[in-house]
Amino acid sequence: MKVNVQVKSEQLTKEDLRLLLQAIRDCEQKNFKDKEISIGAEAPDLTIDEMGEILKSIKPPYNYGPVIFKFVEPSRGNNVAED
Repeated sequence: MKVNVQVKSEQLTKEDLRLLLQAIRDCEQKNFKDKEISIGAEAPDLTIDEMGEILKSIKPPYNYGPVIFKFVEPSRGNNVAED
């Protein structure tokens, strides 16, 4: 079964995010040892380095990652004309 769970807040700090991700990891390790679970977090206010620091602090580390994507708003006026 495919499941997607989202948690949103505008009140969490960087440390709160780290604690939340660690709590998810702890729950996963305790209850879902034989399941493959992917975790995604979006925090536009954090730099790539800050997000990497948070993700690398999660113990035990994940088998893959962390993978960090930076979303960039397309700039206006740089559009390529299509034929």
